[in-house]
Amino acid sequence: MRVNPIKTACITCLLTVVALQVFSATGRFRAVWENDPSTTAVIAWDQLSGTDPVFYMDVNNYGQNFGEYGVKKNPEILVAEGMNNQFVRLQGLIPNTTYYFIIKDSEGISRQLFFTTAPNKADQRLSIIAGGDSRNYREARRDANLMVGKLRPHCVMFGGDFTAADTPTEWQEWLDDWQLTISKDGRLTPIIVARGNHEESNQSIINLFGLRSQDVVYALNLGGDLARIYTLNTMIPVGGNQRDWLENDLRSHAHVQWKLAQYHHPMRPHTKRKAEKNDQVVLWAPLFLEFGMNLSVECDAHVVKSTWPIRPDNGPESFEGFVRDDENGTVYIGEGCWGAPLRANDDDKPWTRASGSFNQFNWIFIDREKMEVRTIMTDGANRVADVSPSNIFLPPVGIRIWDPPSGNGAVIVIRKGEQKRGMDEEIFAARSGTQQATMFPSTPISHKSELAVEEEQDDKKINWETIPQLMPDVSSGDLAIKYSVDQPGNVVIRLVNLKMQEVTRLEIPNQPSGEYLKTLKTDHLKPGKYFAIVNGNRKVLKRYRVLKR
Repeated sequence: MRVNPIKTACITCLLTVVALQVFSATGRFRAVWENDPSTTAVIAWDQLSGTDPVFYMDVNNYGQNFGEYGVKKNPEILVAEGMNNQFVRLQGLIPNTTYYFIIKDSEGISRQLFFTTAPNKADQRLSIIAGGDSRNYREARRDANLMVGKLRPHCVMFGGDFTAADTPTEWQEWLDDWQLTISKDGRLTPIIVARGNHEESNQSIINLFGLRSQDVVYALNLGGDLARIYTLNTMIPVGGNQRDWLENDLRSHAHVQWKLAQYHHPMRPHTKRKAEKNDQVVLWAPLFLEFGMNLSVECDAHVVKSTWPIRPDNGPESFEGFVRDDENGTVYIGEGCWGAPLRANDDDKPWTRASGSFNQFNWIFIDREKMEVRTIMTDGANRVADVSPSNIFLPPVGIRIWDPPSGNGAVIVIRKGEQKRGMDEEIFAARSGTQQATMFPSTPISHKSELAVEEEQDDKKINWETIPQLMPDVSSGDLAIKYSVDQPGNVVIRLVNLKMQEVTRLEIPNQPSGEYLKTLKTDHLKPGKYFAIVNGNRKVLKRYRVLKR
């Protein structure tokens, strides 16, 4: 039989390419942001075997044809945690641009991957995932990682405690699991890293993510002056140099529209298992107030929480050094459930919006007008569809977004404009039957909450002597409030002091008509006189005078 030389040559070339792909010797990829994410990035990987790796990159997709790529770089090498870590530091990139890359080494060519630089203009909406504490349970961690790949955010803010014991084996497993954040089409999600208490030193973070900051304290802008993310370190002194740096940077970036912070230890943990962090309250919270920190992402406690906007205050209406302030306060969220052991959420505050205990991270949208925060329940990520690359802000089918039992809504909305920050809730067509979560259809339906505008305007005219009196239960501190609803609608129960300053609130959306008995916690309040006011359908349903002894 006569052999066709051209056909033979083609088959030989094909087998050669396949062999190169099969025997590629790279893995454990990660993309890292520390400086300007619109023009810089760090691409890192573990050189599993082979020698002489070379990084090839281009804005055009050349597949495995490494000779066509316009950028060719030799990586920096750092052996750490039992891995042969390779770092390529990229500069001069084009904002909001996708870059394709491969690695060629002595044994083959890697799979092609890509990343996208951040936009540098404030007119482009941002999607960010924020969370932390992934250290123990790989199944839960892998679910959360898979969810990242499905949601295709601009970046992940990770607040520390990557592993339990900071060992080489654990880090190798962590980076193996991190590969699930790579989307099906090969997209890397950049990570912005903070240090937790389970990282034995700053060097653990520096060695594996290529940070230049020796203190793991840094900040970067997204979308030009749209947002600035502050990464702080609770494992080094929070005062001194770190506080000075924070104040100076906040002052010099006062023009940035939105400011976010991430750090490991929460100022006021929502589990009794964790200690209060008074030094952070004293040294950081006043700066957050002075310079308008809009959102703070905390970790470490292994519970779920969100607060109303709060500011530091030690007055008579404050609790643990904070008081609710919808105009000027910071919203605190967290507290780290990416796979670490869950704890009881048994330490709520008067200014707590909602709390829980389940595996989750926060999904944050930012534009010129507002920030939106959703808490994503990450278990069962394989049952969630991928977002469309053309609309990464449309929640995919099957995603579960926490709708807390408190009735305060599935979406926290922090608004700009006259410095007023409002809380919105979104109601969607389908709900999970057994869990406090929202199942999204293809087109979610939402409306702005009216709960915040239903308070009676003439509360100051209330006469103490002419309304019924209630007293909290002596042992439990519970205050039982009875009222009737004649027409279905949103109900708000408020407890205010004699200065008409709100100290406690319970919101009940879409309450049917009928007789109700609800309880408010008062054990956090000082003895004295208060008013309990029940509003519904923009009118007062019931008033009580409350005497706490």
